[in-house]
Amino acid sequence: MASVPVSHLILFVASLVIAAGVVGTVTTGVDRVSAAVEDGSLDATQQLRTDVTVISDPNGGVYNGTENNVTLLVKNTGTQRLAPDGSGLDVVFDGHYVAPDGTAGELVSVDGATAWSRGDVLELTIDLDAVDDVGSLGGDGTTDHRVYLTVNGDEETFRFRVEA
Repeated sequence: MASVPVSHLILFVASLVIAAGVVGTVTTGVDRVSAAVEDGSLDATQQLRTDVTVISDPNGGVYNGTENNVTLLVKNTGTQRLAPDGSGLDVVFDGHYVAPDGTAGELVSVDGATAWSRGDVLELTIDLDAVDDVGSLGGDGTTDHRVYLTVNGDEETFRFRVEA
């Protein structure tokens, strides 16, 4: 008769081992989901706090034919502080990605600032010689162009026309 309690004891210990393994697995899974939610909320917060606006006049001569570049004034209208040289911006010109070395940014509203803060204006210069498949814009006739900017999920589109 002693064999029945021993077999029950073995089954009880085995069930405790299995329960401990399940609890460990579930705890690890919950930790991973929690970390993913936290990362997602930080990204969402950063996206909500970021907002930029192109304040250049499309009719104001943003294209410089002599140096073959486009200069835009971009204002930080969000609460997120950005890089003072505009290095956080992704730029697409007429459907062509502009590599970071094809752009240059300089804060014009604040001298010697270490961050592009709310209300500050960045002068963004796009070197068209550095953009693949884009030559001089002053060709034959009138041409319409588009610059697409994105930073931390915020998107801006600027359209302008170059008269021949």
